[in-house]
Amino acid sequence: MIFTYQYIKHDIEKLQEILDFLFYDVWLVAEGPFDIEKLNGNKDLKDIYEELGNIDYDPTSTKKNQKGKSAYFFNSSIENIYNEFAKINDDNFKLELIDFYSINNDIESLCSNKLKTPITYPELKARNPDLEGALYNFYSKLYGNESPFNLDIFGKLNEVLILSHYNSFMMANDSGICPFCGIYPIDGNYVSTREAYDHYLPKAIYPFNSINFKNLSPMCYKCNSGNKSTNDPINHIKGRKLAFYPYANNHSEIEFQFELLSKNVKSITPSEYTLSISAPAKNEEIETWKRIFKTDRKYKADGSIEYYSRYDELICNKHKAKEWFEDIFDYYENAKSISDIEDADKYYEKVVKATTRNPKLVENTIKRKFLEECKMKGLFNINP
Repeated sequence: MIFTYQYIKHDIEKLQEILDFLFYDVWLVAEGPFDIEKLNGNKDLKDIYEELGNIDYDPTSTKKNQKGKSAYFFNSSIENIYNEFAKINDDNFKLELIDFYSINNDIESLCSNKLKTPITYPELKARNPDLEGALYNFYSKLYGNESPFNLDIFGKLNEVLILSHYNSFMMANDSGICPFCGIYPIDGNYVSTREAYDHYLPKAIYPFNSINFKNLSPMCYKCNSGNKSTNDPINHIKGRKLAFYPYANNHSEIEFQFELLSKNVKSITPSEYTLSISAPAKNEEIETWKRIFKTDRKYKADGSIEYYSRYDELICNKHKAKEWFEDIFDYYENAKSISDIEDADKYYEKVVKATTRNPKLVENTIKRKFLEECKMKGLFNINP
């Protein structure tokens, strides 16, 4: 990541608190048949459960009744998961589940500490397929159009809560730039649309954290749908990796190194320069970021390019590097005297200094590195 978000406190977190109560105080201690008294420890949830149970709904009917369907889904899921927990006779497995629930919701630790071992749905299925099925059926639908949290009684997740959260979030995170690429703008509070929230650790892979907003981050469309999609930053199944945590308080500064391999700057191609990206003591996190968000070129075994870096477009687009170069070059080319060259130098320094004003915008950094390299290679040299 180019920079990290500031996490905000919001009423939307109450949805996760409901799930915490269900896991620790209802499901984990499941014994005997389920009844509404099992919810005595949370009066608000008990009232919700009772009210949802009074909504008419026939699961065998073909008539559309989204409110009844969502109400039935929420209540029946609580009961189904309770029943699966009640079947568990292995206390050690229950203790493991406590750890897994805690770890799967500790997104920061999972990103920064390989010793923190989460559980995935495939791993849970191998241990207890019926429990895995009940949990997946519930958690996979908690975020999105099918979520029971879209009901009025929960505060309307999609229509009200997320919009309110997004508004508050963008007030605290008002750079206007997607932190996962540093290229594209991200919708703020002065447009009628908003960016989608990405499940940083995919909800299709990891149980328990699908409504945890420490696992949800707004991303620009190209980062979300075009690059990350359902890719797993920590890569737990295929080989555990470290990753940047989107809400980390401390984030290593990303360093860009640019080198021209050709003087053909007016029609430059990816083979005519190198762009390397690093961060102090964060080599693995950088590699994860490059892999997930395609911020570096990937080569095939034969040396051909499988895909280009997303930053190649900033250099090779004819309206970028070519124009950056010509803007400076024109001042030197028109120089008729030493004083004119001194003025050209001042203009160069002014342009370069302007690129430091917003370090979160990668285009500024790449422009600065590119112009500095052009000057160092003598591409602006003109004899008056």
